Amino acid sequence: MPQIFKGLVTVSIWALVIASWLSGLLTFTVGGIIGGAAFSTSEVPMSYFAGYAVSIGYAFAAGFLVIVRKKLE
Repeated sequence: MPQIFKGLVTVSIWALVIASWLSGLLTFTVGGIIGGAAFSTSEVPMSYFAGYAVSIGYAFAAGFLVIVRKKLE
């Protein structure tokens, strides 16, 4: 396989890792601290948990691409 594919997968992995961190951080900051979902005793909206689910999905996708990258070697 040409090296360009390995480079593209590497860039995609880093993009997904950064997106995962940003998604988790923004979910906690906007939904948790500003919105009050993290420290309140009332019912937490489902969008708060969906933001974390998206973050975890990005992390799993990055892990899958790490496996793909190793197969390209």
